[in-house]
Amino acid sequence: MDAALPSEAGAGLLAHCAGCPRCTRRLAELRALSDAFAALPAIRLEVDLAAQLVDRLQAGAPAAARKRGQGPWWVRWMDRIRPPTPWRFAFSPFAGSIAAVGLGLWLGGMLMELEEPVSPPAANTTLAAMSVFGSVPPGNLCPRAGACGASGNAR
Repeated sequence: MDAALPSEAGAGLLAHCAGCPRCTRRLAELRALSDAFAALPAIRLEVDLAAQLVDRLQAGAPAAARKRGQGPWWVRWMDRIRPPTPWRFAFSPFAGSIAAVGLGLWLGGMLMELEEPVSPPAANTTLAAMSVFGSVPPGNLCPRAGACGASGNAR
């Protein structure tokens, strides 16, 4: 009817309509409806429907929603520091960036704290610490019967 189908599909549809009385009637009804719509004069509205719709929605809104600036202290505070409407969503990344930089500086400062120098360990402490790398570290069980010496783990 409105040539929306490709040419071969439209030709097949018209061929079907020629043999089907029900589809022929339906196609004639649709063409008549399309012609009736085309015959209607163009009307220009003199009324702004969007403004009326907004007015009706605001009139039906609860009084608390209409009174901006009232509410808990933190809501009023956020209204003061919130950027204008186009930049409202820029506040979150800005605050997150400030928090990340502050946290990074704080943690970096903790890493940079000076520690008091430690005196070198005594010889016997070093020897005891090196025993951890032996075949049987201190406190472990012997893997087989003579691995730890004659009387078990001597360390």
